[in-house]
Amino acid sequence: MSTIELLWRARQGKRLGLTGTESLSLDWKAVIDRKDRIVESWSKGKEEDLSKLGIAVVRGKGRFLGPSEVAVDGKKLTGEKIIIATGSKPARPPIPGAERGITSDELIHLKEQPARLVVVGGGFIGLEFGFALARAGSKVTILQSGAQIAPPLDDEIREALLAAAREAEISVVTNVKVTRIVEDKTVEAQIGSKAERFPADQVLLATGRTSNVEELNPQSAGVELDHSSVKINGYLQSVSNPRIYAVGDAAGKHQHTPIAWYEGPIAAHNAVKGNERKTDFSVFPSAIFTIPSIGQVGLTEKKAQDRGHHVQVSKTPFSYNPAAGVREETEGLVKVVYEEGTERILGVHVIGAHAEDIIQIAATGMLGGLKKSQFGSAHYVFPTLGGAIFDAMAAS
Repeated sequence: MSTIELLWRARQGKRLGLTGTESLSLDWKAVIDRKDRIVESWSKGKEEDLSKLGIAVVRGKGRFLGPSEVAVDGKKLTGEKIIIATGSKPARPPIPGAERGITSDELIHLKEQPARLVVVGGGFIGLEFGFALARAGSKVTILQSGAQIAPPLDDEIREALLAAAREAEISVVTNVKVTRIVEDKTVEAQIGSKAERFPADQVLLATGRTSNVEELNPQSAGVELDHSSVKINGYLQSVSNPRIYAVGDAAGKHQHTPIAWYEGPIAAHNAVKGNERKTDFSVFPSAIFTIPSIGQVGLTEKKAQDRGHHVQVSKTPFSYNPAAGVREETEGLVKVVYEEGTERILGVHVIGAHAEDIIQIAATGMLGGLKKSQFGSAHYVFPTLGGAIFDAMAAS
């Protein structure tokens, strides 16, 4: 997606005094091949790192034989403690003809860019791939079963994202009931009382993911599940088998890659040294890699109101930020949700260039307990995109 964003911004280079940028094109196969090389290199590097630490790597399909025993392709392994980190797989919805669609795992291996992509699902995965393909030149339609895309987003950030989707010529259709995917990959749907057809070269099924834990035969280990994931306590420990811990999608509470990155060391520590560390998601930034991207931490304005906070909001558009202006990256805004009187920061939401990096400034300040006025009066490097966070804090 970073390659596609680079292409999209480069094509706008005329505004920066560059010539010939409008005719830049994308070699889809080369992009996919590069992705494969990077993944292979990183995977090989991780395995080499484990070997240097004296950690044995056994490849194969594993299944529990008992509370502390696993078989991997016939080889039996035992452990005083076991950590499950098996990730998840895309879910295929019960739609007639769903086998004619592809999942996100399959889309990233396509050797040819689809001219027309219909995305079934308006969540984060569908939006990320929808924006990527649209910015790469595909005609994209996103079909969402609910009344709005990306329900967890702050309302104003969602509206800004919808504006970006219109600019990218993405068709977003809500309140859709997909009824069938026919042989030529046309998606048939019902919208209210009206039947609609959406022709496609590829149909992306972006309707969530399910944990891989059930494939491990968890019942043999006495592992209780909660919606296909391990039911855990605050220490990431199985509530039914204290020898077993789970992280990431296997734990199931939060399905984001940064969650597994965060939970892994905690589970390892607790498994080896006893339950000393608990997970804490009270301040946990996340990102959506649409183009432009989104960063968020804490409560949305509506959630803060629903929880009884006396809410105030301050906002700064990216067009106010000199660095964004110089770079011609002025689409987007920063929104701060804070408590009236105490000035406690309840949430920060960003849409715009490098939002995934910018949001971490806000998260660090929230972890440190900074009030809005303290944040807003702090010195920062000028001009920078990150300065938009401080400007929004200073705004009333």
